[in-house]
Amino acid sequence: MEDILAILPSPTKETAPFWEGCNRSELLLRACEDCAQVFYYPRLYCPKCGSEKLAWRASAGRGTLYSFTHVGVSFYGPTWESQIPYTLVLVDLDDGPRMLSRLVGPDRDKVKIGDRVRVEFVEFETQKLPYFSIVRE
Repeated sequence: MEDILAILPSPTKETAPFWEGCNRSELLLRACEDCAQVFYYPRLYCPKCGSEKLAWRASAGRGTLYSFTHVGVSFYGPTWESQIPYTLVLVDLDDGPRMLSRLVGPDRDKVKIGDRVRVEFVEFETQKLPYFSIVRE
């Protein structure tokens, strides 16, 4: 895996299980026990029905690329210049939600909308981050 810089998350009470799951290489999503809505990012209430009855659900971490952009400017100064270019992606997970992340792997410059992707957990310091790579079948 290429050398990756990241801005590490600051887990809160509602997001800590998500980040702990990432450290176990497990993508966890929130699911509403009242209306069955599965969603990302972790919140205290269901975005569909407002229920507080939520559970964590393991995701297979696979999906379809909805959109992407190649970033060619370091928005964080000289520290990030070694990361240029990188690719931000919006992934429609097979579980339902859309997730913003980063694309990694050797084919990232050949990405196209509709590509199948899978989650890859990349460790940075003490935290694994959920990035995605293209699935070539």
